[in-house]
Amino acid sequence: MFGSISKSELKIIDDYFQQYIRFTQYKQNRFEFIERTGNASIDALFHKWNEQIKQTDSAIKQDINVIGEIVLTSDKVKQGIFKCRIKSETTNPMVSTLKKAVNEMVDALEDKMIKLENTLTSYANEDYRPKLHIEDTIKARMLSVMQSINALGDALSSAAKANLDNGRQLQENSNNMNASMNNLSAKANEQAASLEETAAAVEEITSITRNNASNATKMAELGKTVRHAVTDGEKLASKTAISMDEINEKVTAINEAINVIDQIAFQTNILSLNAAVEAATAGEAGKGFAVVAQEVRNLATRSADAAKEIKNLVEDANAKANAGKNISAEMIEGYKKLNTHISETLHIIQDVSSASKEQMLGIEQINDAVSMLDKVTQENASEANNVTKIANDVDAMAQQLVSDAITKKFN
Repeated sequence: MFGSISKSELKIIDDYFQQYIRFTQYKQNRFEFIERTGNASIDALFHKWNEQIKQTDSAIKQDINVIGEIVLTSDKVKQGIFKCRIKSETTNPMVSTLKKAVNEMVDALEDKMIKLENTLTSYANEDYRPKLHIEDTIKARMLSVMQSINALGDALSSAAKANLDNGRQLQENSNNMNASMNNLSAKANEQAASLEETAAAVEEITSITRNNASNATKMAELGKTVRHAVTDGEKLASKTAISMDEINEKVTAINEAINVIDQIAFQTNILSLNAAVEAATAGEAGKGFAVVAQEVRNLATRSADAAKEIKNLVEDANAKANAGKNISAEMIEGYKKLNTHISETLHIIQDVSSASKEQMLGIEQINDAVSMLDKVTQENASEANNVTKIANDVDAMAQQLVSDAITKKFN
């Protein structure tokens, strides 16, 4: 058919074929066409091959364009860009199928990404109701991602609902706590004020008790002084009674002396009467003696009168002395009773003094306890005010939480 072919022509044909192999294998991107070799038969063959190679070159260039766009599209998809599509055309059914598959893949990815973006945007805008529809054809990683997004939506929806429920419960509890703390704070302040007044009253009672204890001690000292005075009065009354007895003895002696005087006056009066009788008998010689006798009788009469008056005075003095003795005896008895009462009073005062001292110690301890309690109550009132402030802050946070949670949308 070709006639004789030289070795050099065979080499040209072989080199041409090897170039074609490299070109079809994309090892070179430009084909060097041979139009003439000087052999008409070979030139006709090369002409036929060149037409076919040109067609192949055009198809390869189409494939390269498509594959280039596939590479660029893949790179953009890798960067997260899904708007790109392969637009070049090719007659190669395999490359065309690849182009279609890549475009459908990018379409599917873009559709999934748009759905993911819209769903996540809704979640970001606190609307947790949207769910991704997962086709049966979705598998592996995309299935896991879409299921995770739906699970995230369910979790966020449950969390939002729980936050709303908890926020409402917290708000209710916060309102109750706030009311309780306001009440507690008011009660604590009232208690602090009342306890402060109590502390002042206890301090005043402490001062009064201290004065009472001091006065009880002074009363005990005065009681001792009075008891000494009563003892001295009892001694003086005893001495008075003794003196009265001595006066009675003296009065008795005086009475005896008065009786003697009275007897002497009586006898003197008898003698004066006898002397007068004798003087009358003597007549003129007895006149002078009669005068003397008369004077003696007068003296005896006055002596008897005086003795009688003295006797009356002595009897009166004796009666007074007896009365004084009785009074002294009563005074002694009264002093004894008074001394007994004073002793009992002293015991009572001592008991009162001891009790007052113990009471003073107890009240001082109560005063210290009340002061400490007053301090603690003041601190409690301050803490109650602080807790009330915290309760108000918690109430504000609860209201903010409810306000925030109520804006979220969930199933």
